[in-house]
Amino acid sequence: MKKIFITGASGCVGHYVFDQLVKNPDYHLYLLVRDPGKLMFNYNKFPNVTVIKGSMENIEEQAALLKEIDFVVYLAAGWDNTVPNFEGAARFFQLLDPNKLQKALYFSTASILDEHGVPVPCLATTDNPYIRSKYHFKINMHKLAIAEKIITIYPTWLLGGDKTHPYTHALQGILSMEKWLWLIRFFTVDVSFHFIHAYDLAQMVEYLLKNETNQKEMILGNKVMTAADLIDEVCKVFKKKVYFRLRISPKLVEFLFGRQLLEFDRYCLKKKYFQYNVTNVKNPKFPTITSIFSPCPG
Repeated sequence: MKKIFITGASGCVGHYVFDQLVKNPDYHLYLLVRDPGKLMFNYNKFPNVTVIKGSMENIEEQAALLKEIDFVVYLAAGWDNTVPNFEGAARFFQLLDPNKLQKALYFSTASILDEHGVPVPCLATTDNPYIRSKYHFKINMHKLAIAEKIITIYPTWLLGGDKTHPYTHALQGILSMEKWLWLIRFFTVDVSFHFIHAYDLAQMVEYLLKNETNQKEMILGNKVMTAADLIDEVCKVFKKKVYFRLRISPKLVEFLFGRQLLEFDRYCLKKKYFQYNVTNVKNPKFPTITSIFSPCPG
């Protein structure tokens, strides 16, 4: 059996990846989680699953096992100054055996890239620890002994979650819009972006583990959409009509919420257009916002 080590399995993407991979009898999954109680599935009923209670802070405890691993799916992410980010990821990958490891899928974020897929230098010192660490790992990754075996995946805006999968922050944000749609529907901002659902992301993970590719980097997402598109789709979901719409300038947003904004937030307001040459699964299950809510929640 191929041994697959998965970090961040208790998160939204981790749950969808688990669903996809556990069905393969040729895989034995090793799930590293801080709190097994956060797993929304009964892992005890799967003979090809081993749950390891631990964290990136003490990843050296898994050194012997990591030398035996065939594949890695690295989903761990710290949203503050925590080990799962730059230093922790580097330590983790250094524990793998370059002769044994076949492939490692490392999850970053498209937010660190410009429209050409190149890391943005100013993010090296941004006040968002998650973004900063992903930037530094990207530019230092070539130093790793297994660098040639790493495929870096850059998800765009990540949606996902339901009764059996944790919700992403983004989908929680969309759900919370319902009570404010009476007001939000009449405004928009000049931004554009892609999104991808965690289910479709998990399909890509399975494909990349099974198949060879010359691509070492992939920006994953559906077709580009604007803030107005997003509001229109959310209004369709919650059956709200839009009669007119006023455009809010980034300067007004900064004036209204300036004290609450981080430096990275201001960077996003200035950039506005997060458009990339994206890849996605051939026939995504969730190509639109409305498809995520079919049937409509509640």
